[in-house]
Amino acid sequence: MAQKHLKFGSFEAPEVDEDGYSLSYATTSSDDSGRIMSGVMMNTPLFTVEAYKLKWSDISAENAAKILQEIKGKKQYDFFHFNVYSGKWETSPFYTANIETAFYSLVDGEEKCSELSFQATGVNPV
Repeated sequence: MAQKHLKFGSFEAPEVDEDGYSLSYATTSSDDSGRIMSGVMMNTPLFTVEAYKLKWSDISAENAAKILQEIKGKKQYDFFHFNVYSGKWETSPFYTANIETAFYSLVDGEEKCSELSFQATGVNPV
């Protein structure tokens, strides 16, 4: 079977770093959730969202720019990714926060980022 790749909108991204694809879930609970005086948790979960931390090292400025043009400042975008919860590749609406990048080469025609990283957070709960 052919290798699938992450896509941001219509752009197929280069491979992330070996440690550049990690997932976290955040569950929001009702306002009346909390611990009672005995320490027992009384929790009413409302929903859970997924967030992927993505990272590329030694990425060309051209590829970094293409990714950023698909994700930066957008209300949402289509993210084709491997969904850990469903165990399948799928496209879902995401938005981006916490973009970080740094350059190590600004030689004309050979511009490179030492790192591009950001968090892609699902618009819909899982």
